Amino acid sequence: MLTARDCTSDTSCPVPGGFLSYQTSPAGNAFMLAAFAALIPINIFTGVRYKTPLYAVLTTLGLLLEVVGHAGKILLRSKPASHGRFLLYMIGTLWGPTFISAAVYLVLPHVMVIYGEQFSLIPEPVYCNIVFVALDIFTLAFQSIGIALSATSDTELERHQGLSILLTGLALQLTSLALFLGGYWYFRLKLSHRRFVFDPTFSMVYLSSYFKKFLLCIQAASVLLLGRAAIRLAAFTRGLGSGLVQSQVVSLVLDDTLVLVAAVILSMAPVGRAFGSSWAETAPFTLSGDESDLPLRNWRPSTSQHRKRAISQPYPASPMTAVPSPRSYIHSIYPPPPPPLASPQDKRVYQRAPYEITPVQVVPYVPSEAGSPPLSGSMPTDTPRRTPREAQKLVDPDALWG
Repeated sequence: MLTARDCTSDTSCPVPGGFLSYQTSPAGNAFMLAAFAALIPINIFTGVRYKTPLYAVLTTLGLLLEVVGHAGKILLRSKPASHGRFLLYMIGTLWGPTFISAAVYLVLPHVMVIYGEQFSLIPEPVYCNIVFVALDIFTLAFQSIGIALSATSDTELERHQGLSILLTGLALQLTSLALFLGGYWYFRLKLSHRRFVFDPTFSMVYLSSYFKKFLLCIQAASVLLLGRAAIRLAAFTRGLGSGLVQSQVVSLVLDDTLVLVAAVILSMAPVGRAFGSSWAETAPFTLSGDESDLPLRNWRPSTSQHRKRAISQPYPASPMTAVPSPRSYIHSIYPPPPPPLASPQDKRVYQRAPYEITPVQVVPYVPSEAGSPPLSGSMPTDTPRRTPREAQKLVDPDALWG
């Protein structure tokens, strides 16, 4: 007996008898469900262990949605004409890879920051997060609305409109993955043709062999997700009743398996282990709030920074002294050159600070022969040595600068 949530072969069912023309394999779908479920505690553990909460939440949500999707596909075996079970299957397998891809997108801004701000593709890496988040939101919205209209509408026009919306969502997902890979590969090309040195702040991260392997894993997972999005887009182009959509081999091998392999790669190569504590330090949404902590971000010193350097010298710098060129601050490993000294009469001094060369100096003790008086100018060994500040007090400034 058909209910309000069931389709009929002569109205809204894409194929006679229901939504799928084949009996779903319980063993294959149960294996996929168990495999995705087994990866959930791994991602939760690595997220807590390496303090990458947002990345772990996105990957965990993607895996949970895959579990829900395959559970709905198993339920379709007993009731292939159920709208609710078909939507459960489609929403889970459509949203799951989208959330996993969203976790992958988080890596690019961190990578751009870790090598140095001069290598960044855009002025602010946080713009990458904004663009990808917007694409993901539109992807989820179009896929949800599209599959709901395609599966539940009774008229051919509504089903066609829903299919067009679904294809738009799949195209957005394909575009975002292609944009991520294209931006990453262009960034690597820019690094290979660099004319600047890498920022040494995070050199322990990007010079490690594990970090290089992690970047390869991110590329491999992105390519797999890109291939899966392309297959789904091609399958749904001809509607829900096309041969690719109704093929169990395509569904298990070219759809579910690609997402599972990508999830396994990301779970076995956690982002927190590759970045360590640098993951939080290179977060674009925290860096934008305090840019002064970034090396090479504010390489032009402010007036207060110059004033601090001048006050730290023995005598204040002359007002006529030229400010050092900003190019001297490009390499943060080299300290800025100190400004020249000036006398109280605002005259340049071409000698050391007065407390380094003073008229009062400690004469080394020269021991005399036994029984003879001590040599002139010598002093006993127990005479305390004067500190430079104490020695400076003995200097007559009028004798030095008069």
